Amino acid sequence: MAELSRRKWLQNSLLASSAFIVGGSKMLDAHPQPSFPMHPGESELIRLNWNENPYGPSAKAIQAVNDAVVKANRYPDRMVGELKELLASDYSLTKNHFLITAGSTEILSLLGQQVGLMQGEILTPYPSFPTMLRFGETCGASIRKVNLTKDHRIDLKAVQAALSEETSLIFICNPNNPTSTEVDKQELMSFCKNVPENVLVCVDEAYIEYSQNGVKGSMAPLVKELPNLIICRTFSKAYGLAGLRIGYAISNPDNIIAMAIRHPGWELSTGIAPVAAAMACYNDVDFLKSCVSKNEEGRQIVYNSMDQWEIKYSRSSTNFIYVESARFSKDVITKMRENGILITKWPDMKDHLRISIGRPEEMNSFVEKIEQYVIS
Repeated sequence: MAELSRRKWLQNSLLASSAFIVGGSKMLDAHPQPSFPMHPGESELIRLNWNENPYGPSAKAIQAVNDAVVKANRYPDRMVGELKELLASDYSLTKNHFLITAGSTEILSLLGQQVGLMQGEILTPYPSFPTMLRFGETCGASIRKVNLTKDHRIDLKAVQAALSEETSLIFICNPNNPTSTEVDKQELMSFCKNVPENVLVCVDEAYIEYSQNGVKGSMAPLVKELPNLIICRTFSKAYGLAGLRIGYAISNPDNIIAMAIRHPGWELSTGIAPVAAAMACYNDVDFLKSCVSKNEEGRQIVYNSMDQWEIKYSRSSTNFIYVESARFSKDVITKMRENGILITKWPDMKDHLRISIGRPEEMNSFVEKIEQYVIS
């Protein structure tokens, strides 16, 4: 098996941090940062391209932010501890099992950098969320991709078969972005338990609240049992805090320390307002249930139209839908923008579109506008 044992993971943390500082400019050169300029009328566009929650933040989160602003002269260390305690109480864990970050992408980038700087291998089903892979490859990691099934699901048996002595980390995004499909909870638990301890397993649960079992489908309860398991969670999606940038990792305390050592600001890259909002909305169960329910309503509007047009799509466990693009005109993304609606297609999504779910009225507008670009 790969030499990325938990001990080596800890021993190399500081080394990885130093190497990243030295090699940082090379990384930026290799992957120029994309710019997202505002266009005239941008605020009026229907945004079905970023998987944002169109209903958030909740009223309680907004009030918490307003109350917290007067404390903006203080660092959020005390509140970060309180948030950890709140999260830990749900899983019978301690605050030492948690790392608070500016969105879950920080965790993915940290792990990718670590594996890359140790010249390791990341094994992942693909297509999937690419952040860890990009950071890893830039820093020296090799990436081994395992194809999804024909119905765009993660094939855990194929991933297991691809595991080798070179594998340092396995990345599983569940539910998967961009395909919107979900791995069965029991199957994923069994898979995680069968991975050797010297191979890290990162499960990205950014969309878990929208899944069939909701947070009950999380792998978090396995953290006590599996020292090589790292869970990534975010407040950006179902909780509606994408613009405030706050997420967290759940893992063995040793892994948390290893990530915290080289995390920017040692958990201070977020702030008072995001932490306050996270604490408020995490306890706002009614708001979360409402968002999930309305998301299901929006998904059904798209399902109905795609069924009517006989266009194939994946049944979604998220707040977006993976739709085959062959029956749409090639310039459908540009045309939809001209109609005031943003949708997306990643470079690796060769024959699919990803449609985020907005409010029901937005989804009705979406199906009305996109119908003119359906090829008979």
